[in-house]
Amino acid sequence: MSFIGISRPKEQNVTSSLNVGEAYPVTEEFLIDKPYSVLAFLRHVGCPFAENTVKQLRNWSMEHKHIAVFIISHGDAELTKSWIQSIGGLGNLHLVVDVSRKTYGRWGIGYSNFTHFMGLQSLVGVFALLLKGIRNRDACGTRWQKAAMFAVDHNKILWAHKPNSAEEFLLPPEDIFS
Repeated sequence: MSFIGISRPKEQNVTSSLNVGEAYPVTEEFLIDKPYSVLAFLRHVGCPFAENTVKQLRNWSMEHKHIAVFIISHGDAELTKSWIQSIGGLGNLHLVVDVSRKTYGRWGIGYSNFTHFMGLQSLVGVFALLLKGIRNRDACGTRWQKAAMFAVDHNKILWAHKPNSAEEFLLPPEDIFS
């Protein structure tokens, strides 16, 4: 089993946080001919919270086929693909691998603090996911990387979720896609 520990690597360059109503950094990997997209930036490969995000978005995307759903991983490409297969595959999701975390940085997603992933709320969240069969698996990337999720149209950010602790998870509300 891979182990990534808790050493804090050098942080990538991070722009200011992006907010609802603002334009967003358009890059080629997110251009799909659908009216809306959801971008889910994962914590790290093997993280129970990242696994929960992938599984919930995979199910959600089946009911929202008019929305392109991307998951962005900063883990090694082959390890990310292997991990995704071990948790049920991509389904309708699109995978973007960003080992350098430059895309994370362009979207204003930097590092967390220690209590973000080792605080009581997060540890209780890990236990709750364990009861659902979601656990730590072979890991790559860094535990310090924050997660975030954005819903966008072709021009601007419609919705953003930037968790205050690792276990926080929200799906985009239905009413923003109209």
